Amino acid sequence: MSLNLIIIIVFIAALLLVAILYRNSTLDKLSFSPGETILFEEKGVRVEQAGAPQSTIFFNCIVRVTDRRIIIAQKLFLRKDKYALRHVISYNSGGDETDLKTTLAKGYLIFSVRKDEIKIEMEGEKKFIRIDIPESVLTRRQYIRFITTSSEEFKKIAMS
Repeated sequence: MSLNLIIIIVFIAALLLVAILYRNSTLDKLSFSPGETILFEEKGVRVEQAGAPQSTIFFNCIVRVTDRRIIIAQKLFLRKDKYALRHVISYNSGGDETDLKTTLAKGYLIFSVRKDEIKIEMEGEKKFIRIDIPESVLTRRQYIRFITTSSEEFKKIAMS
């Protein structure tokens, strides 16, 4: 067996393992806390996770905002209404923490921030939401940023 074939087989096996481990990391499988209500959501959002050591852009996302957290999920390729979770940000449970163990187990970034850390930035006519990600081994000096049409709603959350 050639070395190239072995590398291809190992790569495919790794992809299958990741797919099996993270098969439940979708928006429809995320449970809500008792009493948690959806305030609003935006669809088709481009979310940028930027900073050191590298940046990632998630296209065609849904940003769902509840009274306790912000949930960012990306539309899965060739799936009609299936969204893979990318970030679950709590803002009612303290702040400044990234649960690295749970993040690796679940397959999406889970962290908490204080409400006043949800910032609205202007760039020309566009309004962006920026949330700094608390530092961890995986997320040094990183932040999430996306364009919003609901800046007033985010302002209410940050000020409450």
